[in-house]
Amino acid sequence: MGLARRLLVSDGMMAVRASFRPVWFLAVATAAFVRAASAEGSTDCASVSASARLEAYGYSHVVILTNRCQTRVSCDVWTNVDPTPRVRLSAKPGEVVETVIRRGSPAHDVQAGKQCRVAG
Repeated sequence: MGLARRLLVSDGMMAVRASFRPVWFLAVATAAFVRAASAEGSTDCASVSASARLEAYGYSHVVILTNRCQTRVSCDVWTNVDPTPRVRLSAKPGEVVETVIRRGSPAHDVQAGKQCRVAG
């Protein structure tokens, strides 16, 4: 009985080890895919937000670019109030930069848009 029990436990451990192999492979494949996407220039890690700051003569519309990428990004940014002209912002990895798009606006509800690319 001792030998049969050892074989059963041993077979159980092999089953557990075998079940981790696909998970390990999936993790390695996912990491490789993420590295490939960032190498191709994915800029999903860069985000923009907008704020309307009240000043004496109206609201200033500010666009904030946050770069969570591992490379420098360059983005054309705009707001829903002023879709043109677009303003170009550049940010290093981990950097947050902002720009004023409009001063003296009566609108306080503002949203930002972006079109980014990896800067060389």
